[in-house]
Amino acid sequence: MSHTQETGIPGVLAPNTKITKLADGMSFCEGPVWDKKHHRLIFSDTDADEHRSWSDTQGLQTFRKPSYQPNGNVFDLQGRLWTCEHESRAISMTNTDGQRTIMVDNYGGKRFHSPNDLEVKSDETIWFSDPTYGLGNRTKEMDFQGVFRFDPKENKLTLIADDLSMPNGIAFSPDEKKLYVGDSAEDKRQIRAFTVNSDGTVSGGEVLCTTENPVWGPDGVDVDANGNIYTGCGDGVNIFSPAGLLLGKILTEVPISNFAFGGNDGKMLFMTSEHALYRVNLLVAGAVKRW
Repeated sequence: MSHTQETGIPGVLAPNTKITKLADGMSFCEGPVWDKKHHRLIFSDTDADEHRSWSDTQGLQTFRKPSYQPNGNVFDLQGRLWTCEHESRAISMTNTDGQRTIMVDNYGGKRFHSPNDLEVKSDETIWFSDPTYGLGNRTKEMDFQGVFRFDPKENKLTLIADDLSMPNGIAFSPDEKKLYVGDSAEDKRQIRAFTVNSDGTVSGGEVLCTTENPVWGPDGVDVDANGNIYTGCGDGVNIFSPAGLLLGKILTEVPISNFAFGGNDGKMLFMTSEHALYRVNLLVAGAVKRW
Protein backbone atom coordinates (compact mmCIF):
# COMPACT_ATOMS: atom_id res chain seq x y z
CA MET A 1 0.00 0.00 0.00
CA SER A 2 1.30 3.46 -0.81
CA HIS A 3 0.25 7.04 -1.29
CA THR A 4 1.76 9.98 -3.13
CA GLN A 5 2.74 13.33 -1.68
CA GLU A 6 2.16 15.96 -4.32
CA THR A 7 3.98 18.76 -2.52
CA GLY A 8 7.77 18.61 -2.64
CA ILE A 9 10.33 20.01 -0.21
CA PRO A 10 13.20 21.82 -1.97
CA GLY A 11 16.42 19.82 -1.70
CA VAL A 12 14.71 17.10 0.33
CA LEU A 13 11.66 15.60 -1.39
CA ALA A 14 10.67 15.72 -5.06
CA PRO A 15 7.04 16.56 -5.91
CA ASN A 16 4.72 13.57 -6.42
CA THR A 17 6.91 11.19 -4.41
CA LYS A 18 5.46 7.82 -3.41
CA ILE A 19 5.40 6.85 0.27
CA THR A 20 5.23 3.07 0.59
CA LYS A 21 3.99 0.97 3.50
CA LEU A 22 6.44 -1.94 3.78
CA ALA A 23 4.93 -3.88 6.68
CA ASP A 24 2.06 -3.69 9.15
CA GLY A 25 0.66 -5.48 12.19
CA MET A 26 3.38 -4.72 14.75
CA SER A 27 2.69 -3.77 18.38
CA PHE A 28 4.71 -0.55 18.70
CA CYS A 29 7.57 0.19 16.32
CA GLU A 30 10.59 2.29 17.26
CA GLY A 31 14.32 2.77 16.80
CA PRO A 32 14.99 1.93 13.12
CA VAL A 33 18.62 1.74 12.04
CA TRP A 34 20.16 0.70 8.72
CA ASP A 35 22.37 -2.39 8.80
CA LYS A 36 24.85 -1.68 6.03
CA LYS A 37 26.60 -5.02 6.22
CA HIS A 38 23.44 -7.06 5.61
CA HIS A 39 21.50 -4.50 3.52
CA ARG A 40 18.54 -4.48 5.87
CA LEU A 41 16.71 -2.35 8.40
CA ILE A 42 16.72 -3.30 12.08
CA PHE A 43 13.99 -1.84 14.28
CA SER A 44 12.29 -2.39 17.62
CA ASP A 45 8.80 -3.73 18.23
CA THR A 46 8.85 -2.54 21.81
CA ASP A 47 5.59 -3.92 23.18
CA ALA A 48 6.21 -7.28 21.49
CA ASP A 49 9.64 -7.50 23.18
CA GLU A 50 11.21 -8.08 19.79
CA HIS A 51 13.77 -6.76 17.35
CA ARG A 52 12.59 -7.09 13.76
CA SER A 53 14.35 -6.76 10.42
CA TRP A 54 13.13 -5.81 6.97
CA SER A 55 14.85 -6.12 3.60
CA ASP A 56 13.82 -6.11 -0.04
CA THR A 57 14.79 -9.76 -0.37
CA GLN A 58 13.54 -11.21 2.93
CA GLY A 59 10.71 -8.87 3.88
CA LEU A 60 9.73 -8.71 7.55
CA GLN A 61 11.48 -11.13 9.92
CA THR A 62 12.28 -11.58 13.61
CA PHE A 63 15.83 -10.43 14.31
CA ARG A 64 15.86 -11.20 18.05
CA LYS A 65 13.34 -12.15 20.72
CA PRO A 66 13.27 -11.59 23.64
CA SER A 67 14.81 -8.12 23.40
CA TYR A 68 14.02 -6.58 26.80
CA GLN A 69 11.51 -4.06 25.42
CA PRO A 70 13.88 -2.34 23.01
CA ASN A 71 13.51 1.23 21.83
CA GLY A 72 16.31 3.23 20.15
CA ASN A 73 19.10 1.47 18.25
CA VAL A 74 22.38 2.57 16.70
CA PHE A 75 25.37 0.84 15.11
CA ASP A 76 28.76 2.07 16.26
CA LEU A 77 31.84 2.41 14.06
CA GLN A 78 32.78 -1.23 14.72
CA GLY A 79 29.40 -2.54 13.59
CA ARG A 80 28.13 -3.32 17.09
CA LEU A 81 24.46 -2.69 17.87
CA TRP A 82 23.65 -0.44 20.85
CA THR A 83 20.08 -0.52 22.16
CA CYS A 84 17.96 1.40 24.65
CA GLU A 85 16.06 -1.17 26.74
CA HIS A 86 12.99 -0.44 28.84
CA GLU A 87 12.77 -3.76 30.69
CA SER A 88 16.40 -3.72 31.85
CA ARG A 89 16.40 0.10 32.17
CA ALA A 90 19.78 0.00 30.48
CA ILE A 91 21.90 0.56 27.39
CA SER A 92 23.06 -2.73 25.92
CA MET A 93 25.64 -3.52 23.26
CA THR A 94 25.46 -6.53 20.95
CA ASN A 95 28.75 -7.67 19.42
CA THR A 96 29.00 -8.71 15.79
CA ASP A 97 28.89 -12.33 17.02
CA GLY A 98 25.49 -11.71 18.64
CA GLN A 99 26.56 -11.55 22.27
CA ARG A 100 24.58 -8.94 24.25
CA THR A 101 26.10 -7.08 27.20
CA ILE A 102 24.54 -4.42 29.45
CA MET A 103 26.96 -1.50 29.31
CA VAL A 104 25.37 1.02 31.71
CA ASP A 105 22.17 1.00 33.75
CA ASN A 106 22.48 3.66 36.44
CA TYR A 107 23.70 7.14 37.25
CA GLY A 108 25.25 7.59 40.69
CA GLY A 109 23.77 4.29 41.82
CA LYS A 110 20.22 5.20 40.75
CA ARG A 111 18.64 3.21 37.96
CA PHE A 112 17.69 4.90 34.69
CA HIS A 113 13.97 5.36 34.00
CA SER A 114 13.68 3.86 30.50
CA PRO A 115 16.40 4.84 28.00
CA ASN A 116 14.65 5.99 24.84
CA ASP A 117 16.94 7.04 22.00
CA LEU A 118 20.67 7.22 21.38
CA GLU A 119 23.38 8.34 18.99
CA VAL A 120 27.05 7.54 18.53
CA LYS A 121 29.66 10.26 18.01
CA SER A 122 32.77 9.83 15.87
CA ASP A 123 34.88 9.44 19.04
CA GLU A 124 32.73 6.34 19.78
CA THR A 125 30.95 7.88 22.77
CA ILE A 126 27.26 7.03 23.14
CA TRP A 127 24.76 9.83 23.85
CA PHE A 128 21.24 8.94 25.00
CA SER A 129 18.00 10.23 26.46
CA ASP A 130 16.18 8.85 29.50
CA PRO A 131 12.53 9.92 29.85
CA THR A 132 9.91 7.98 31.83
CA TYR A 133 7.78 6.80 28.90
CA GLY A 134 8.71 3.14 29.30
CA LEU A 135 9.04 3.04 33.09
CA GLY A 136 5.65 1.44 33.66
CA ASN A 137 5.09 0.35 37.25
CA ARG A 138 8.79 0.18 38.03
CA THR A 139 10.07 2.45 40.79
CA LYS A 140 11.34 5.83 39.67
CA GLU A 141 14.78 6.41 41.24
CA MET A 142 15.90 9.75 39.78
CA ASP A 143 14.03 13.03 40.11
CA PHE A 144 14.95 14.31 36.63
CA GLN A 145 14.83 13.09 33.04
CA GLY A 146 18.38 13.25 31.77
CA VAL A 147 20.52 13.28 28.67
CA PHE A 148 23.75 11.33 29.13
CA ARG A 149 27.12 10.68 27.49
CA PHE A 150 28.74 7.27 27.93
CA ASP A 151 32.38 6.62 27.05
CA PRO A 152 32.83 2.84 26.65
CA LYS A 153 36.61 3.15 26.46
CA GLU A 154 36.78 4.63 29.95
CA ASN A 155 33.50 3.14 31.21
CA LYS A 156 32.55 6.70 32.18
CA LEU A 157 29.03 8.14 32.32
CA THR A 158 28.45 11.90 32.26
CA LEU A 159 25.20 13.81 32.76
CA ILE A 160 24.84 16.21 29.84
CA ALA A 161 21.51 17.90 30.61
CA ASP A 162 18.83 17.56 33.28
CA ASP A 163 16.43 20.38 32.41
CA LEU A 164 14.32 18.72 29.71
CA SER A 165 10.85 17.51 30.70
CA MET A 166 10.76 14.49 28.38
CA PRO A 167 14.02 14.14 26.41
CA ASN A 168 13.41 11.97 23.38
CA GLY A 169 15.14 11.93 19.98
CA ILE A 170 18.82 12.85 19.82
CA ALA A 171 21.21 13.64 16.95
CA PHE A 172 24.36 15.56 16.04
CA SER A 173 24.83 18.13 13.32
CA PRO A 174 27.05 16.91 10.45
CA ASP A 175 30.13 18.56 11.99
CA GLU A 176 29.14 17.31 15.49
CA LYS A 177 29.35 20.84 16.88
CA LYS A 178 25.64 20.83 17.74
CA LEU A 179 23.57 18.31 19.67
CA TYR A 180 19.86 18.32 18.98
CA VAL A 181 17.48 16.84 21.57
CA GLY A 182 13.73 16.66 21.27
CA ASP A 183 11.56 17.43 24.30
CA SER A 184 8.23 15.73 23.68
CA ALA A 185 6.44 16.82 26.84
CA GLU A 186 2.95 18.08 26.00
CA ASP A 187 3.73 21.61 27.15
CA LYS A 188 7.04 21.73 25.25
CA ARG A 189 6.95 19.98 21.82
CA GLN A 190 10.36 21.48 20.98
CA ILE A 191 13.86 20.68 19.82
CA ARG A 192 16.74 22.07 21.83
CA ALA A 193 20.16 22.86 20.33
CA PHE A 194 23.27 22.44 22.49
CA THR A 195 26.82 23.43 21.59
CA VAL A 196 29.19 20.47 21.93
CA ASN A 197 32.44 21.48 23.60
CA SER A 198 35.82 19.88 22.95
CA ASP A 199 35.87 18.28 26.40
CA GLY A 200 32.64 16.39 25.79
CA THR A 201 30.41 18.74 27.76
CA VAL A 202 27.69 20.91 26.23
CA SER A 203 26.57 24.50 26.64
CA GLY A 204 23.63 26.56 25.48
CA GLY A 205 20.55 24.46 24.94
CA GLU A 206 18.38 27.07 23.28
CA VAL A 207 15.01 26.14 21.77
CA LEU A 208 15.69 25.67 18.06
CA CYS A 209 12.09 25.07 16.99
CA THR A 210 8.67 24.02 18.21
CA THR A 211 6.62 21.44 16.36
CA GLU A 212 3.13 22.42 15.22
CA ASN A 213 1.30 19.17 15.86
CA PRO A 214 -0.09 19.08 19.41
CA VAL A 215 -0.79 15.34 19.39
CA TRP A 216 2.65 13.74 18.95
CA GLY A 217 6.32 14.64 18.87
CA PRO A 218 8.99 15.56 18.50
CA ASP A 219 9.71 11.82 18.45
CA GLY A 220 13.03 10.75 16.98
CA VAL A 221 15.53 13.30 15.68
CA ASP A 222 18.01 12.93 12.82
CA VAL A 223 19.95 15.16 10.46
CA ASP A 224 20.62 15.04 6.73
CA ALA A 225 23.87 15.81 4.92
CA ASN A 226 22.83 19.46 4.51
CA GLY A 227 22.30 19.89 8.23
CA ASN A 228 18.49 19.91 8.14
CA ILE A 229 16.82 18.48 11.23
CA TYR A 230 14.07 15.82 10.94
CA THR A 231 11.64 14.79 13.66
CA GLY A 232 8.61 12.50 13.93
CA CYS A 233 5.26 14.17 14.64
CA GLY A 234 1.57 13.42 14.59
CA ASP A 235 1.30 14.34 10.90
CA GLY A 236 4.51 12.71 9.67
CA VAL A 237 8.16 13.78 9.59
CA ASN A 238 8.69 17.52 10.05
CA ILE A 239 11.89 18.99 8.59
CA PHE A 240 13.59 22.13 9.87
CA SER A 241 16.55 24.13 8.62
CA PRO A 242 19.65 24.51 10.85
CA ALA A 243 18.18 27.91 11.79
CA GLY A 244 14.97 26.27 12.99
CA LEU A 245 12.70 27.22 10.09
CA LEU A 246 10.11 24.67 9.00
CA LEU A 247 11.03 23.56 5.47
CA GLY A 248 8.18 21.12 4.99
CA LYS A 249 6.63 17.84 6.05
CA ILE A 250 6.63 14.27 4.80
CA LEU A 251 2.96 13.59 5.44
CA THR A 252 1.76 10.20 6.66
CA GLU A 253 -1.58 8.76 7.67
CA VAL A 254 -0.41 8.06 11.22
CA PRO A 255 2.02 9.60 13.76
CA ILE A 256 5.68 8.76 13.15
CA SER A 257 7.60 7.40 16.15
CA ASN A 258 11.06 7.34 14.59
CA PHE A 259 12.94 7.03 11.31
CA ALA A 260 16.33 6.27 9.78
CA PHE A 261 18.27 7.02 6.63
CA GLY A 262 19.38 3.93 4.73
CA GLY A 263 19.74 2.14 1.44
CA ASN A 264 22.88 1.97 -0.66
CA ASP A 265 23.17 5.76 -0.97
CA GLY A 266 21.55 6.79 2.32
CA LYS A 267 18.68 8.52 0.54
CA MET A 268 15.93 6.17 1.65
CA LEU A 269 14.05 7.29 4.73
CA PHE A 270 12.49 4.44 6.72
CA MET A 271 9.74 5.58 9.08
CA THR A 272 8.13 3.66 11.94
CA SER A 273 4.64 4.28 13.27
CA GLU A 274 2.89 2.48 16.09
CA HIS A 275 1.99 -0.54 13.95
CA ALA A 276 3.66 -0.08 10.55
CA LEU A 277 6.89 0.57 8.63
CA TYR A 278 7.09 3.03 5.71
CA ARG A 279 9.72 4.08 3.16
CA VAL A 280 10.19 7.18 1.03
CA ASN A 281 13.01 8.12 -1.37
CA LEU A 282 14.66 11.47 -0.72
CA LEU A 283 16.89 13.84 -2.68
CA VAL A 284 19.47 13.99 0.12
CA ALA A 285 21.30 11.45 2.25
CA GLY A 286 21.55 11.32 6.00
CA ALA A 287 24.46 13.04 7.71
CA VAL A 288 25.90 9.94 9.38
CA LYS A 289 27.12 7.48 6.75
CA ARG A 290 26.32 4.05 8.15
CA TRP A 291 25.28 2.65 4.76
